[in-house]
Amino acid sequence: MALVAVAAFTVTSCYDDSALQASIKELQDQMKEANSLLEKIKGGFVITSATKTDDGYTFTMSDGKTISVKNGADGADGSDGTSASVIETRLADLTVFSFGESKDVPVTVTGVSIIDAFAPAGWSASVEEGILSVRAPKSSDAAARKGSVVVVATGGNSLVLMTVAVALNILDVNGAYWDALIDDPQYGGDLLYGPMDPETYTYNVEYTWADPVTKLAFNGFGSNWGSVSFSSGGEAISNYVEPDFKDAGYLRQLEIPAAPANGSNFIVHFGAEDAPNGLAFADGEARTIESIDCIMTNYLANSTIFGDGYFGPLAGDSFVAVKATGYDAEGNETATLSKVLISGDEVAAYADGKAIEWSTWDLSGLGEVVSVKFAVYGSEDCYGDWGFNAPAYFAYCDVVVKQ
Repeated sequence: MALVAVAAFTVTSCYDDSALQASIKELQDQMKEANSLLEKIKGGFVITSATKTDDGYTFTMSDGKTISVKNGADGADGSDGTSASVIETRLADLTVFSFGESKDVPVTVTGVSIIDAFAPAGWSASVEEGILSVRAPKSSDAAARKGSVVVVATGGNSLVLMTVAVALNILDVNGAYWDALIDDPQYGGDLLYGPMDPETYTYNVEYTWADPVTKLAFNGFGSNWGSVSFSSGGEAISNYVEPDFKDAGYLRQLEIPAAPANGSNFIVHFGAEDAPNGLAFADGEARTIESIDCIMTNYLANSTIFGDGYFGPLAGDSFVAVKATGYDAEGNETATLSKVLISGDEVAAYADGKAIEWSTWDLSGLGEVVSVKFAVYGSEDCYGDWGFNAPAYFAYCDVVVKQ
């Protein structure tokens, strides 16, 4: 029993409460910041911006200084003055806007004094007579694609923050969810191919993704000779960028020569007319896809500009293009639009160093669609005994959708 008593004493005396003390100190600091903000407001200072961060909010005051307040800074009366509290509430779920669109959200709260409403960069927001009015930017230039509108109010000794998550109706494939869908290596990786069945020499992978903002989704690869993988055709997320596209082959199939204007990720389509694939609205509702930004991949650029032993270079009136075909809820075609990716008369300029750039493709002519399929095709001399001979790839991003 003596040994047990000694052991118990030893365990108790070795207890390390440093983590607890650190948490208490952090909470006290948070409440002091909330107090500081309240005192500035009471003293006549004006909040010029309020930005939601990963763990709280950052306020910029009219004196140029910033104050950061973390979530969960509930106050408790004390002699050190840490008596302020931060109360956060959500006014609405994610609200999606088309460019320039305005929407109203009721602010049904009592017992507080509303200071102002603050919106992400390029957006505008105001509160009058219990209605929060939010207007989306007219374009994505220098504007936030998503963020939080924050209504700041005070009630007693509390800071009240009422939020609405907002987003432009654009398929933006940047962020942790999308990063996890990028395969490595570009060819033969586990995400797009997986292990090969040694008996059938086929692949069988599930690769799907969906966007909560636009509702656009990729529903997986088709089957090609019993194999289900990117080689069957489909839409893969990528972030591989290499300006020097010379000698790029199939091992660099997810690579492009220039980074997108926004973020680092994009979508690579693979598939000719015999294996089209594309996107569909997951909820089955028809919408208008206004535009996408697109570019050649390095594999296609090298083949058509320098030749790769299997195809190219393009010459004369030859061309490689991509077509987009829209479908309604019954599976009927709405329209087909085409865009030339490269023509024979451009080859010399590209070979001499002309930059390959992104361009915007207007897809509004497809009308309201439930799905859209892409297919790479070309002039007659792009075909042989085995079908389309050029690499059937192109890349796109920033799919703009209209509600």
